[in-house]
Amino acid sequence: MSVKEKFASRRTYKVIGDISSPVNNQIAPEVIDGMLEACANAPFHYACDRLHRETLVSSVPWRAYKLNASSCNGLMSFLNDEGDKTKVPNMLAAADYLIQVTWLPDEGTILNRNAGKDEPAFVGTLRNMEHVAAASAFIQSLLIAGEEQGYMTYWSSGGALKSEQVFDYLEIPHSEILMGSVFFFSRDEQHPEIKPGSMKDARGLVEDWSRWC
Repeated sequence: MSVKEKFASRRTYKVIGDISSPVNNQIAPEVIDGMLEACANAPFHYACDRLHRETLVSSVPWRAYKLNASSCNGLMSFLNDEGDKTKVPNMLAAADYLIQVTWLPDEGTILNRNAGKDEPAFVGTLRNMEHVAAASAFIQSLLIAGEEQGYMTYWSSGGALKSEQVFDYLEIPHSEILMGSVFFFSRDEQHPEIKPGSMKDARGLVEDWSRWC
């Protein structure tokens, strides 16, 4: 399949699993790490601040926290115990794996990491905007890589998965901001419910969002 065909065939799937019978597929770590290594070729313009290089030492302005099916099940149980009433635990029950992707704001620029719709989460400096763009490019690469591996994928903006409780549970530093929770679902599982992305037909034609200058 050509690169163009890979982009055209990518779809968003929200897969709702049964929390009483979660998926327990064990993907070899080298499969996930190999995919991440390829996706790390996403472009970035500025190195992250040194404060973000204490445990994970790379200069890239994103971080990836990897959960296999067993870890997803543990997080599912944690959210259930916390009283979560969303579909996130059901999605965790269906996931073969999940990657929590964060982006790394410059020191002193976080205003409210869990800001609501009308609240700024960070200072919109040029460098921070570049960091967001780089982490987004990394996530798009992940989605295409997941499709190539035969998975259904879903990019969630987080919901409960961006909460301080989940960050603490996964030992993610509070100096990072969730860019996306990227779910990978096997196509050969008998899932109770699969919902296609709600925005898949909202793009319009190329001439609806581009023009020659």
